[in-house]
Amino acid sequence: MSGPENQVRTVLGDVPSSELGMCFAHEHLVIDGGVAKLVNPEISLQRVSDAVAELAPCVAAGLGTVVDAMPADAGRNVAKLAEISRRAGVHVVAATGLHHARYYGERHWGELLEPAELAELFLADLTEGIDAHDLNGPVVRRTAHRAGVVKVAGSLDGPSDRDRRVFEAAAIAVAQAGTALLTHCEAGTGGLAQLRLLEDLKVPPQRVILSHTDKVVDRGYHRELLATGAYVVYDQGIRSPHDTARLVRWMVEDGHQDQLLLGTDGARRSLWSVLGGSPGLAALATGLGRRLAGELGPAVMHRIWVANPAAALELKP
Repeated sequence: MSGPENQVRTVLGDVPSSELGMCFAHEHLVIDGGVAKLVNPEISLQRVSDAVAELAPCVAAGLGTVVDAMPADAGRNVAKLAEISRRAGVHVVAATGLHHARYYGERHWGELLEPAELAELFLADLTEGIDAHDLNGPVVRRTAHRAGVVKVAGSLDGPSDRDRRVFEAAAIAVAQAGTALLTHCEAGTGGLAQLRLLEDLKVPPQRVILSHTDKVVDRGYHRELLATGAYVVYDQGIRSPHDTARLVRWMVEDGHQDQLLLGTDGARRSLWSVLGGSPGLAALATGLGRRLAGELGPAVMHRIWVANPAAALELKP
């Protein structure tokens, strides 16, 4: 039986971690306009119906949970995420936090507020409900849909001064809310510098999930990352499945199978089959996933797909 300590916070409420099933741990189901669309129209993903259709073959392949990694005011739309969750039949874990400065204006609140003030906004998303206006205006209307993870972005080779302020705010928020901290590693780099900073900020490495590190195919780098106790979500598997498969095999051989998660980071229209792109998000399960299952066996893949995300995403106040 799952006790109250074994819950994961989804947009439709807290669920026992044992009910998550197969998890895609770094996704983008909705990017609803904003500066992100101006920066790159290719990352505009605004229609609920498109996401539901794109998820259908993923669900057919066993998908049970998706972590939507878009943080505050960069195209996040929690009402759409909740509708996708209901219609697609998957749990959706939403993020709060902040992305890179390039997705915001120079006078954005994320650039101006102190860490403690930023942490208050993140905490309200986690504990009260995500703002219907996505924290992009002077009026805040909290919805019933809460965030279940904090997402922050590190720069090339490690956090910049701007990043450090956001990491500090995130550390305050995750300590109080008990959620995991999901980080963006620019071009896969800087993971060790992020972990050193977070250690200084008293965030246990077991609460950190590093994204995009499989862009760097270096066994030594990944050994060092995982030796800290942190999780990694390898999310390049529908772009460069050979590289991601090699890293998974190496890290399983090196004894780190309990720290690996998988995702698509599918924030491109050119990747979604329903938008005419390729190979489609389901390829993570039907391509890379099946290949790894053949090589590593079902027990290891159950750990990577199901057990590890459940452990990584659990609320631990």
